[in-house]
Amino acid sequence: MLAASCSAKEKGFELRGTKGYDWTPEQCLEEIPVLKEFGMNFFAPCYLSFFEKHDRDISSMKELSGLNKWWLPFTEEEKHAWGAVVKECRRDGIYFCFGMNPMLYSPRPLSVGSEEDYAVLLDKYLWFQSLGVKWFYLALDDLELEGQAEIAAGHFHFVNRLYSDLKQNDPGCSFIFCPTWYRGKDVDNPVRRPYLDAMADILDQDVFVFWTGEKVVSTTISAADVRKYKTVVRHRIILWDNYPVNDFNNTLYLGPLTGRDADICKELYGMMSNPMRDPRLNRLPLSTIADYMRNPASYDEDKALRHAVKRLYHNRGDREAFFQLAEMYSANMAADQSNTSYNAVREKFSQHLKEDKAAAAEIAGELKSVYDYIVENHPNTYSLSLDVIRKDVEWMLTQMGE
Repeated sequence: MLAASCSAKEKGFELRGTKGYDWTPEQCLEEIPVLKEFGMNFFAPCYLSFFEKHDRDISSMKELSGLNKWWLPFTEEEKHAWGAVVKECRRDGIYFCFGMNPMLYSPRPLSVGSEEDYAVLLDKYLWFQSLGVKWFYLALDDLELEGQAEIAAGHFHFVNRLYSDLKQNDPGCSFIFCPTWYRGKDVDNPVRRPYLDAMADILDQDVFVFWTGEKVVSTTISAADVRKYKTVVRHRIILWDNYPVNDFNNTLYLGPLTGRDADICKELYGMMSNPMRDPRLNRLPLSTIADYMRNPASYDEDKALRHAVKRLYHNRGDREAFFQLAEMYSANMAADQSNTSYNAVREKFSQHLKEDKAAAAEIAGELKSVYDYIVENHPNTYSLSLDVIRKDVEWMLTQMGE
């Protein structure tokens, strides 16, 4: 197992990683070498990747309802595809972490008291373990559990059993649990606090816990924030950092990571970034996140952004266009916005439109120029992001009456 806290060698996080979004195995394969180049060592595909196949053009979280058919066995095609991802991770020195959420968006949520449900889920974990996978997670986040303490206790006993059975085959395997209440603010909620107190008492002490900071999307994270949550849950914590995730919103977050104190790695076991839908453009902010993970004490957000652009793009035109794009679509957290719908370029445009229409028109023109450049030079590379940019340009022109 990895040693906890900061690495003496690199002065950063021992566990440095990201999760997928609803990425396909093919998309995951494309990102593994990128993680290696960035110096990251952990990859956990999102549980959305294991939902029933769909057209990948879902426009809202509600449209995911009913797609989580977690009980269906993996097809041979799926086994072949995910086996290739595991193999690529191993080749590049990346810890692959398998996990599911068998309750969220499911027409048949898992029952923690059902032997049949347990056996079906365990079989999936054992299959990945048979490939040599050593890291696993179970996510039971975002469920409706207010006032259901007895159900909460069932969660923790279920995790303990799953972890115990995996250890039978590999005593060195590791397990992470994402609880229903995973924010720091939840310890102050009298309805949610009993869940966390029960987790501290019941959950196996060797199980790690995911945590997102004080909020779901935390604009700042300090060592005191970590200690506040860790003191209650009494388990080792891995930060599930909700940046630069944009969910299904018409926005992008391309600016550098901000608001993370340099000393939180002394309190955390590791850190995992939650990405945007578009894995390719996600590499721009992910590069800055990787720089922070490796050495938080020397992290400089402006230098990290310049480094990311230089690392990813190799001609002057690309570097100018994508640097400009990153400045336009800056981080929501940099604006102290704890949501995934904040759109920095629309916000700036709207402010100028009220006071200086010429300045607003200039913003629209600059964004249109960058959009045209990317369409011309990278027409098939950033499809999801180009759709966002196009809609923003069209919206601006409409606002100006054009």
